[in-house]
Amino acid sequence: MTGRTIRALKTHISDSQLAKGFKLGSLSQLSQQFGVSRTVIREAVSALRSDGIVEARHGVGVFVLEPPRAETDDPGTFDADVALAPLSRLKTSFMDLLELRMAFEVHAAGLAAVRRSWAQESNIWNAARQFEASLDDDAALDHLDFVFHRSIAEATNNGAFIEFFSLMSLQILPQPAFSKELNPALITGDYVQNTVMEHRAICEAISTGNSEKAREAMRAHLNRSHLRYRGFSDGTSSPLSNIAQDE
Repeated sequence: MTGRTIRALKTHISDSQLAKGFKLGSLSQLSQQFGVSRTVIREAVSALRSDGIVEARHGVGVFVLEPPRAETDDPGTFDADVALAPLSRLKTSFMDLLELRMAFEVHAAGLAAVRRSWAQESNIWNAARQFEASLDDDAALDHLDFVFHRSIAEATNNGAFIEFFSLMSLQILPQPAFSKELNPALITGDYVQNTVMEHRAICEAISTGNSEKAREAMRAHLNRSHLRYRGFSDGTSSPLSNIAQDE
């Protein structure tokens, strides 16, 4: 969805021959124009901003910064959706995917610390606070944990990171992750409280703008999960994950 919206925005700018400085509209206006959610349009704008095509002015709107170069119909032209599609169907061990998640999200936290906007920082904190306020609702915790990690990926302002997270989220983030009923030996009160504290530590590190502290906070968070899952896993599956099952 994000990839298609990025291409649609590029095509709109090119086909309409919009010059530098032209106001495309607000995020709300663009989401309505292209028929996608605000989250998708925000991710698309972030990707185009990383490519130097648009700029977003807080409280004003999104503006053309540099019209995109015309794309060719050359069969060799890179198509992100086609190239990355196999990743969304990746079947491998849960522990391998958890290690991939650590490499990706640790670096994302470091980038978010130095690249996030105030609005993106607020989104990260809001997700952490909503998680803390929903400790008695296992289903809500699953969703809010996903939102927390997604908001950090968005704060990298790197279109590739955002797209990769969208493609791999179902594989990298186990579901259900916080079900006390399904996993009473793993999901204890202490485990969830530790998650709350680790989320806070990540938020605080990102807010200071210290990329190394942010990476270390995320590494500590994921490493605890890694070690704990390993204790409940035979290396090919996890009591928290259905990702290794055949469709």
